[in-house]
Amino acid sequence: MSRLLPAAAVVAVGLLPLAACRRSRPPIADVQTPPFVFRSLDLKQQDAGGRPAWQLTSPEARYDLRRRLARAEKPKGLIYAKGQPLYRLQADSGTVIGDGQAILLEGNLRVERLSKPEVLIQAARARWLPQQKLLLVDRRPEAYDQHGRLRAERARFRLDADTLELSGAPRLDRWAQRFNPFTALPTSPPETTVQVASLSWQPGSGALVAPGPVVGERRVAGLPAGGRPQKLLAERLEGDTQLQTFSLLGAVQLEDSTRGQRFVGRDLRLDLSAQSGTTNLPFQLSDASRRVTGTGLSVQGLEGVASIASQCHLEQPGDQLNADRCQWNWRSGAVSAEGSVLLQRAANRQTSRATLLQGNLGEGGSFAISAPGGRVISQFQVTGRSR
Repeated sequence: MSRLLPAAAVVAVGLLPLAACRRSRPPIADVQTPPFVFRSLDLKQQDAGGRPAWQLTSPEARYDLRRRLARAEKPKGLIYAKGQPLYRLQADSGTVIGDGQAILLEGNLRVERLSKPEVLIQAARARWLPQQKLLLVDRRPEAYDQHGRLRAERARFRLDADTLELSGAPRLDRWAQRFNPFTALPTSPPETTVQVASLSWQPGSGALVAPGPVVGERRVAGLPAGGRPQKLLAERLEGDTQLQTFSLLGAVQLEDSTRGQRFVGRDLRLDLSAQSGTTNLPFQLSDASRRVTGTGLSVQGLEGVASIASQCHLEQPGDQLNADRCQWNWRSGAVSAEGSVLLQRAANRQTSRATLLQGNLGEGGSFAISAPGGRVISQFQVTGRSR
C-alpha cells in the first residue's frame, strides 16, 4: 500500500531552503504544526494475491504529520472476502493511525453485510485493526438479523473467520415476525429473550454457540393480561439463527407459572419457525393435577399435538395410564395410547388392558376411552354389604 499522503512530505521538504535563508532564532518550545486539511481520504489495502482486502474513504480529513494521525469526517469503509465486498461500514468520525495500522471509528457505527443473509452490527465506538482482521467494539454492540438481535457490553468481530464473539452479559432476542435489519428494526418487545455467559455467532452461516448458564424468558401468544412469561434454564445453548432452530443442552427446565406447567428433561431442540420442540431423552411434564413421563417427546405447536415415543406414563387423580407410545391433541382433547396399554382407575379398582386405546381427556382430566378394532380386558372389584 502506498504511504499515506505522500504529497504532504514533498511540501515539507520544499520549505527547508526557505527556512535556511532566514536568521536563526532561538527555538520556540512546543511549536504546534497545523494539520493539513484534505478534501478527501482514500486508503486501500490488497491481500497477498493482489485482491482488494479493505478500503476507507472520507470526504474530508485533517492530517497531523508529527503524530501521524488522520482525523476523518463521515468515514466509510469496505471489507472484502476473497476479493469481493462482504461488509460495508460507516461512522460519524474516524481516526487513522499511521498508514491504517489502527482505525478508531466513533459515533453511530454501522456495519452491514452485503451478501445474504442481511446482518446489521451497530455500536457507539469500535477499533478496527485491518492487519489483524479484527473489529473490537467496546460500547454497546448490537447485531441484527431478520428475526433477532444479539447485544452485549463488548464484542470482538474476527473478520477472517466471519465470527462475532460477545462478552459482558450477552443476550439473544428473537421475534416471530420477520423484519429488515437495514430499514425497519423492531419496536415491540421480543417474544424470546435469553442471557448467557458468552456467545459466538457466525453471521454468514447462522451458527451460534453459547456456554451457560442459560437463563431465558418466552412470551407465548395469547398470554393473558398480567400473565408471566415462561422461564427457561439450561446448561448451554447452540443454534442456527438462519433456520431458527436452537438446542437447550444439558439439564433443561421450562416453567409456565401462569398455567402451572413445568418441563424437566435434557437436550431439548426448539424450532421457532415451526413452533415445535423435541427431545430423545427421558423427561417429565407436570401441572397442578397431572404428571407425564416418558422417553422421547415431540411437541408440534402448529398442530397442537404432543407425542411420546416410548415408556409413556400418565398419572392424575384416580387414573394411571401406561403404554409403549402416547399422543395427545390438547386442542381437541383426543388421546391415544398404543402397545401394552394398561389403564388403572381407582374407582372400583378397575384395570383395563389393550393394544390400542383412544379417547378424550374431558373436563377435570377424566378419560372417556374406546378400543377401535381391538379387545379390551377389564377387571373390576365391587364391594358391597353381605346379607
